[in-house]
Amino acid sequence: MRAATEATLRGMSPVIREISAAETYPLRLPILRAGLPPESAVFPNDDAAETVHFGAFRGEELVGVASLYSALLPETPEFKPAWQLRGMATLPEVRGAGCGRALVEACLAHCRARGAAIVWCNARTPAVKFYERHGLQTLGEEFEIPTAGPHFRMWREL
Repeated sequence: MRAATEATLRGMSPVIREISAAETYPLRLPILRAGLPPESAVFPNDDAAETVHFGAFRGEELVGVASLYSALLPETPEFKPAWQLRGMATLPEVRGAGCGRALVEACLAHCRARGAAIVWCNARTPAVKFYERHGLQTLGEEFEIPTAGPHFRMWREL
């Protein structure tokens, strides 16, 4: 990307709006499933009734995605309404420009509005610090997801 175009993208506030599962795939595949077949970008429950997908837009360009699934935190011994944040990806050229932050804020607001007590995710190890800045904390040891590499489970109460 040309420096002027990149500077322009960094100067714009992202617009977050709800999108379809299929609209997430063009970002999920190269960022989260690089080198894998296209169907690897389709996650279980992408089309479930309560699942929601958000897109971060700079102008008309989709530059980030995140999905939320109604799912209990596996380590929670008692029932607490929870949502899993999954499939979060941003284009490399907009990282550090607020798109990820805006997506997480939209996801947290969505969960609060639906009475969730907990939000959790399986965070890629390099993304742990990003999620910590948004109040999530690690739970347990690092583990491997065969299609995606090393992860930590992270969570926060709302």
